[in-house]
Amino acid sequence: MKNIRIGDFKKQGAFLKNGEGVFTFSVNKGDDPSLVLFDTESKRQIKNIPLSKEFRHGRMFSVAVSGFDWDKTGYLIKRGGEPEMDIYAGRTIGREVWDDEERVKNNYRIFGGLYDESFDWGDDRTDFLDPSDVIIYKLHMRGYTMEHGLSFREAGNYRGVLKKLPELKKLGITALEFLPIYDFEELRYNSVQKISKKGNITFVPEAPYGINYWGYGPAMYFAPKASYFGGEDAPGNMKDMVKKIHAQGMEVYMEFSFTPDMSAVYILECIKHWVSEYHIDGFHLLGIGLPIEMIAEDPYLGATKIFYERYPGEVLYDENKYDHKHLFQYDSGLLYPLRKLQNHMDGSIIEFANQIKRQNSAYGFVNYAAINSGFTLRDTYSYSEKHNEKNGEDNTDGDNYNFSHNYSVEGETQNKSVINLRMRHIRTALATVILSQGIPLILSGDEAGNTQYGNNNAYCQDNEIGWVTYERKKRYQYLKKYVENLCSFRKSHPVIRMNDPCVMSDYKHLGIPDLSYHGKEPWTMWLSDDKKSLGIMYFGAYSGKDEEDVMLCFNFYFGEDMFALPHLPGNRKWFMVSNTTEEIWSPSDTPLPDQTCITVPGGSLTILAGKPWREKKEQDKTK
Repeated sequence: MKNIRIGDFKKQGAFLKNGEGVFTFSVNKGDDPSLVLFDTESKRQIKNIPLSKEFRHGRMFSVAVSGFDWDKTGYLIKRGGEPEMDIYAGRTIGREVWDDEERVKNNYRIFGGLYDESFDWGDDRTDFLDPSDVIIYKLHMRGYTMEHGLSFREAGNYRGVLKKLPELKKLGITALEFLPIYDFEELRYNSVQKISKKGNITFVPEAPYGINYWGYGPAMYFAPKASYFGGEDAPGNMKDMVKKIHAQGMEVYMEFSFTPDMSAVYILECIKHWVSEYHIDGFHLLGIGLPIEMIAEDPYLGATKIFYERYPGEVLYDENKYDHKHLFQYDSGLLYPLRKLQNHMDGSIIEFANQIKRQNSAYGFVNYAAINSGFTLRDTYSYSEKHNEKNGEDNTDGDNYNFSHNYSVEGETQNKSVINLRMRHIRTALATVILSQGIPLILSGDEAGNTQYGNNNAYCQDNEIGWVTYERKKRYQYLKKYVENLCSFRKSHPVIRMNDPCVMSDYKHLGIPDLSYHGKEPWTMWLSDDKKSLGIMYFGAYSGKDEEDVMLCFNFYFGEDMFALPHLPGNRKWFMVSNTTEEIWSPSDTPLPDQTCITVPGGSLTILAGKPWREKKEQDKTK
């Protein structure tokens, strides 16, 4: 055929090059491959192209095809059996509409589409944020934009995210982590086995019975989700989104959950594809059995942030072989100690102290107080039990170990004292995360009182349970502003976000240790599990600049507790910044009247800043 020639074998997948479609794929021993083309409107086959040995190199076949309208042409690969999807397809056809139940008529079939690599990135670049500057906001693209006052065109897709970028930037967010935005199958359905009169067995899919809302499970891992990014133009639209997020000074991270049948080589190629083609800055990898050592040590990914829950020790600690400062432990290490102490469930102040200061010169950490696979922050202090009945699994799904508390009322209440107590705990949790040494992560909606009504596993809830709802009550507007101020405070105080760990000594001979603990007496606090309060001082000089000192006074007792304040050198004094019992952030511009101690209300965190101060008489002399 005149319109078919040998392809370039450069990389697997299907690419549009100078009007030609170039298809490259691998085969197994004994396969008799062919390329099958389909009309995307009628879903009918329009061409079957058998491939002879001349199109083969090793176990790879590559063919360049011209003469077709590629905007209306999809493809499958036939390796001897039924035509199947190309797992390297950079674009998918057939899932352009979210939750399209009509797809059952076509047996949920999807096709690969040609991927056009051309895009004008301009001066866009990756690897531009130091870990100390990162504050992550984790969101579900659809859920974040469905109840946010957006137009029909913007709701549930990338346009809504772009519309909300100024709001996220104002909040202080510097990185967005997306739950799966590659092209996963959102419809949940079963296939029934049917046997013909001749004894042939076929599997016929039934009508869908639910939604795979989060997106974990089988997917086309090389392609953007068509329904999120505008169908045919999905690759270009996703690149445009990444470019515009970068222009706001934010990084883009993708969460990936690979199925067990994906090979190590495929996973590594996939991650590198998103870096090279889409300028993705980082990946949160889920699951066990991943080729994490290959990923961590790949030279091309050396500037890409890799987040994983359990790195093998040999990966993290072989500093002589590799620089692993792009690796980050992403786990619930802070969540559980914090909740246990807040909700009086035998929490350990020792464990808590170790978690909020955890940092490592070789790799980093991510801290959070709530995550999508659990209660929202509001629900953590509103429900003592999970309420997943609407998931259809008799409430047996979801985590049973939440260490949550309802504070006398299960769920919503009009009791002001209960509401105030819950809000105090929310502010304390957010402040703890944002002012801890590792990278802080905020679950979308937690800054504005989002609730899932006690559901701690909303993987199938494409509705008001799974969507982020922004409360309009004044207390949640105050909460959002409080988070904005917390993020600003973190940014302006480098000593609480250093990449290297604090060692609790004055190793630079600056007069005070980099980090120190204080209780009812300064400098002499011994940590033990019978204690439920902790004073932590960060000495600002250890940030490398003449910065303010920071004192965090955590009181997890029911009643108030007293903390001794360490004496500061020179003319430096302690100033009140905030206490989490107050809903409004209102730092004082005058020193504390008592510079020796401070009383902190029960169940709250007091934030202090140490900075220079001259008495009024001295100030008058300089005027």
